[in-house]
Order: sequence, then C-alpha cells, then structure tokens
Amino acid sequence: MTQPILPVNVQFVSTFKEVFNEDYRTIIFHGGRGSGKSYHVALGLLLRGRKRRLRILCTREIQNTIKDSVHKLLKDIITRYGFADYTLTENSVINSITGTEFIFKGLKHNINEIKSTEGIDIAWVEEAQSISEDSLKILVPTIRKPGSQLIYTFNRVNELDPVYVRYCITVPPKTYVKKVNYDTLDKVGLFPEELRLEMEQDRQNPETYAHIWLGEPIGQAEMSIISRTETLEAMQRAIPDDGMEEIGVDVARMGNDRTVFWLRRGLKTIRYRVHEKLRTTQVCDALERFAHHKKDVPLKIDDTGVGGGVTDEMLKRGYNVVAVNFGGEAMDKDKYPNWISEAWFHMSQIMPEAELPYNSDLLMELTTRQWGQDNKGKRRVESKGDYKKRGFRSPDIADACIICYAPVHVDGFLQWAKMRADASAKPDTTFKPQLR
Repeated sequence: MTQPILPVNVQFVSTFKEVFNEDYRTIIFHGGRGSGKSYHVALGLLLRGRKRRLRILCTREIQNTIKDSVHKLLKDIITRYGFADYTLTENSVINSITGTEFIFKGLKHNINEIKSTEGIDIAWVEEAQSISEDSLKILVPTIRKPGSQLIYTFNRVNELDPVYVRYCITVPPKTYVKKVNYDTLDKVGLFPEELRLEMEQDRQNPETYAHIWLGEPIGQAEMSIISRTETLEAMQRAIPDDGMEEIGVDVARMGNDRTVFWLRRGLKTIRYRVHEKLRTTQVCDALERFAHHKKDVPLKIDDTGVGGGVTDEMLKRGYNVVAVNFGGEAMDKDKYPNWISEAWFHMSQIMPEAELPYNSDLLMELTTRQWGQDNKGKRRVESKGDYKKRGFRSPDIADACIICYAPVHVDGFLQWAKMRADASAKPDTTFKPQLR
C-alpha cells in the first residue's frame, strides 16, 4: 500500500495509515482513551470517500438516536477541514461529487434492516467491545460485497470481549490489528493537555489507569494467581539491575504457539524476544544471539515436548543449560503438586519487588491464569489446555517470564547436564528441577 496524498492542511498520524489499505478484509484499532483511533478512522474514511463512491455503514451495538453515533465526529472533521464536497443531513453524510454515503444504524435493534442493506463497502463498528457474538455472526457475512471491509475501534471491557476473541487472540488472514494508546498522539505532540491532567489523576488507581488509558480489560477473576494491580506496578517500577543474569525459554509446541526468550538481571527484566514457527536449530541460533553468546549464563529451558531438542542442542554447543520440567516435583510438596504450580506462586510472591516491561500480552497472561486445588488440597495452576478452552491463546510469554524468575537447584542441574552432554554416559532423566 502506498501512503495516500493528503490535503496540505490535514494532520494524519502515520500509525493509522492502514485505514487506507484496501487489501485487508478487517482492520482493528483498539486501546485506551486519547489514542486518536476514532478520529483517524473517521478522517480516513472521509478522505477515502472523496476519491471514489463508497457506501459506509457506521454502526455500534446500540444506537437509540443519531447522537449515539459518530455523526457528530464526522461533522466536526468536515467543518474543521472545510470539506465543502460533503453535505450533512440529519441521518446521513453524503459527498456531492463522488456520491459516497455514510449511513448510521445500531446493530441490536436494526439487525434485520442491516441484513437487507445492499452494497456496503465498509462497515465501521465503533465501541466494538460492546458488540455481542450474535451480532458479529450476523454482521460479518452481511458485509459481503467483493472487496468490502470491516473496521472495528474499541477499548476492551472484559478479558474475552467477542470482537477481541474473534480477531485479536489469533489474528485471521487479511486482518490488521493495532493496539494504540495515548502515547500514539503524545509522541507527535498532539495529546491534549486537558486529557493529560485526567490521565495523571487516574494514575493514582492502577486498575482505572490500565483500563482507561492503556486499553486493558476491567476486573479480574478471584481465582487468578497473580494480581493485576501488582503486575501493573511492576511494569511501572524501576529497580537496579543487580544480581546474576538468567534466561528463561518457553519453546513452541504447535500451531500458533510462540517460542519466547526472557532475560533478567536480579529481579529486573532486561529484554525478551518472541519468535514464531522456528525449527529447533533456528531456535538455538536465535537463543545464542539473544544470550550474546555468553555460555556461562544459565539457560532455563522448558524441557518437556519439543523443548528437549533445544536442551540437547544447547548442551552440545557448550551452554549452561538448566532443563525445566513443568511436571517435576515441587520443593514444598505439601502445598504444590508440581514445579510449574510452585513457580507461578513464587512469581506472585516476588511481584511487589520485580521490574517488568509493559506488554499487553504479558499483562493478560500473567493475571488471567487461574488456580484450583487438587484432591489433596494442593494449589495447582490451571493447565494450558483448560486456559485455552476459556478462549485465551497459549500463555507462552508469561511462561517464559515465570521460568526465568523461578529459582532452581542449579548445582544439581549442572551435574545432570554434564552427564547428559557426555555421549558415553547415561543421563539420569529422573532428575527434576526444584524451587528453593
């Protein structure tokens, strides 16, 4: 897609340039207040409508009156830039030269009328976090004209808002997803000072700040292991990078799973990397680059499944490998049934002291993983399978972070690793990692 030529007096932040890209079937901008997402979609559609005739449906789940729609936003932009080719009526916006027409309808009470509306080129769903799964199932196939597009703008409310589940957890083909927050405008000097005052006030409440300004969902399940408030505070904390370096590695198993590397120094995260669809040797090559070829830094690798191949290869390359078995024994066997459960609860305990980078996926994965008790009363972390059944994708980023921060009996591992690296020796594969 080439960047469109804009009128000389129009300010358009390049972050939103994909609103002009006709190759996508679906375009999504989601995030917090003050990001400019609704404004730029409205401006982009007005500019596209000046080039050729388009029929644009502006909709939301509930629209009782035209005041509930984006009609006023479009009107304000037309007035600001003097787009004299647009004519405003009470219920529509029409371009007198190209014939482009903006139509405004709510989904919930007009779904049959929308189903019968022909020739829609673009459907823009504003406040899309409120759209129901039933409305999505009807709307999407209704917009069926060749080359037609769906554009969604929203700030998440729940962890599993239907529009977020459908498009953002696993991104479908021909779909563009972009998270935008207030810094999108702030970095180009367009963030209003009035909003800045509101934002600074909301910083006093991390949950409120995260939802309104960072586009994070509200609420958290009572059975979540790690507190969202403490995680957000860790993401805003700055601590010295004192202590030894350790790297955690979660290796992708299949499909859309991701391989993630995580480096900390003491309790401070230094950097992380996310990779997709790498073969074992490619994972190892990337891991060497990530570790800056420092062979003495402990590499704590998830050794279950395909991770075993990475463990073996990094041992052959001479690295200090700590093979982690999620199902291995916990040190406190009275409280936890396995290593990974104890590791998750260990992370919750050190969260008030740790420094983490802000990452929306990390925040979601760390704070939505739940726990329960087994038949012996031990605290067990929710399995990946059960977590994914609730609608989330595999929590690979969180697992890499958890592995990195979990302490282990390194001396035992080094002895085991040396045995495993010695081709003439039979490795003691019954050895399991333990928490201190």
